[in-house]
Amino acid sequence: MIKKVAFIGHRIQDMERAKKFYGELLGLEKTAEYEGKWCEFDTPEGKTIALDTFSPEGTPPYLALETDDIEAELTRLKEAGVEVLMDVRDNKVCKMAIIKDSEGNGLMLHQIAPERAKS
Repeated sequence: MIKKVAFIGHRIQDMERAKKFYGELLGLEKTAEYEGKWCEFDTPEGKTIALDTFSPEGTPPYLALETDDIEAELTRLKEAGVEVLMDVRDNKVCKMAIIKDSEGNGLMLHQIAPERAKS
């Protein structure tokens, strides 16, 4: 089941420049950073903007929806005929998969590792 918007992701080219923009200029709180390749900033109401350096060049901003059981959700969507662009990947921080919505847009399904879940 989809629980909430997990984050909006943006592919960026220069992490240091992007961190200054989102952190210093916009004044958002940096809440996570991983190996200089991924960084998260939270808006005042708790929505997350994720910055990544590893998506392919030209990747537009993308929406990630949080689910409580990504494997079951992906199976349900496959059975309904939804096209899967990327099967479940587990990076130990989260699990993610990418599907196509009805209009051909990529949509990420996301499941945070239990120990990282905010209470």
